[in-house]
Amino acid sequence: MHGVDETLRLETKNAVVNTARDLAHRRTPFIEGIRLLAALRFSDSRLENDPDFMLFVAIASETDHHPSPEVRKHCSQAWLEKCDSEALAMHEEHVRLVRLACDRLIERFS
Repeated sequence: MHGVDETLRLETKNAVVNTARDLAHRRTPFIEGIRLLAALRFSDSRLENDPDFMLFVAIASETDHHPSPEVRKHCSQAWLEKCDSEALAMHEEHVRLVRLACDRLIERFS
């Protein structure tokens, strides 16, 4: 059983590093990357309340009404334009802090 736990922890660490790198280097959409990092904290119970993930949790909470890529095709153009405008504003407001938080995660979990 110990081996399974360690395997899952290693997979989580790799996912955190890869997602943080992709988000920091803009290889993944801002909101999508934020949501992925916020969700990854549930992959290891030791990370659920980890302060290094809380910025991502807060931004994900502020954007939880934005449709996921899979849901966008069912939304009106007006709603998508509103959400995209909000996402751009959120990115501009938080990009520096998100980059620093990503760098911390990359350093910590590499």
